[in-house]
Amino acid sequence: MKYTEKQLENIAKECTEFEHIINAMGYGSSLLNISREEYKRRCTDCTNWLGGSCEIFKKIFSQYQ
Repeated sequence: MKYTEKQLENIAKECTEFEHIINAMGYGSSLLNISREEYKRRCTDCTNWLGGSCEIFKKIFSQYQ
């Protein structure tokens, strides 16, 4: 299933379990990997995303439908 950028961003904003893959790798956000201006919280950038199988995402997404 295809999701819009807006959907991925809105759901990530609500998620209490969101962890950006960059932070999980131990780099933090820096000029070496992502600038603060370009940083967006999206489900697809979360360690829990797992190709769209994230239970949190599915639960919140079903509420929008």
